[in-house]
Amino acid sequence: MTDTAIGFILIGVAMLVVLGVVFVVSSRGGYARDRPVPPRGVHLPGPSYLPVLMSVGMLLLGAGLAFRSEGQIANLWIAIPGLAVLVIGIIAWVSAANHEWRDTEHGSHDDGAAH
Repeated sequence: MTDTAIGFILIGVAMLVVLGVVFVVSSRGGYARDRPVPPRGVHLPGPSYLPVLMSVGMLLLGAGLAFRSEGQIANLWIAIPGLAVLVIGIIAWVSAANHEWRDTEHGSHDDGAAH
């Protein structure tokens, strides 16, 4: 079996593991009262550059995997910065969502109307 085939198998297994974890977490049963309910005033977030930033990270990561030398799994000079940009974008997006949630809980957006 070639190195390329092993790489594709590893990526496929990793994708199946991630999808399995997502399925298990999302299909977990429980009482409706145990699930968090968004506070009044929750609305769609404003425009953000973070999806574009994460797309650039994924582009660099994919380019690092595609444009590699013989015998390498990835071009580390492209893949590592791509992974770093992707992780920073994910952390920033989760942080922004948490900040929005806390602001809404404390009433800065609580106008009483549904958006």
